[in-house]
Amino acid sequence: MNIIFNRLQTRKKLKNNVNALEQLVTHEYEKMYRIALSYTHHHDDALDLIQTSFNKALLSLQKNSDIQNIQGWYYRILINTCKDAWRKKQHEPTSIDISVEKVTQSNATITRLELNEVIAKLDSPEKEIILLKFFEGFTLEETAIILDMNVNTVKTKMYRALNRLRQILENKEGTL
Repeated sequence: MNIIFNRLQTRKKLKNNVNALEQLVTHEYEKMYRIALSYTHHHDDALDLIQTSFNKALLSLQKNSDIQNIQGWYYRILINTCKDAWRKKQHEPTSIDISVEKVTQSNATITRLELNEVIAKLDSPEKEIILLKFFEGFTLEETAIILDMNVNTVKTKMYRALNRLRQILENKEGTL
């Protein structure tokens, strides 16, 4: 009897997790698209990465239905899938699609293209933290879960990334 009950419980958890995953993808599709697009720079490739991530997540759910945080878990799969695709193409992404047209830093105005170029100069984890925290609106805790890092590590890397961005912008401002 216990075996049958355990199987029913496992199927129920799986069904609940699949429903939660479907709702997540439906509600946060635009965020996922922007993340994938920041790696690929091509509409169709970004859509393919989202689909591949969803398929990987479904397969993983069948093996392990005890996922506590579906959102963080899925975003980690998406980012890892994007990184894998990027490694296969062996080129570094040079722009991040953001909704902000202009950003003001001190007295200089920076266009989106210039901002993309500056962010592209950051290392991968720093770039991902900036993207998730400031452009996608995730909290530090959510960003830590997505990137599978300690919250304090995320804070440290974010602080370093912001300082690096500030230095790059100041150097750029001096050359204008």
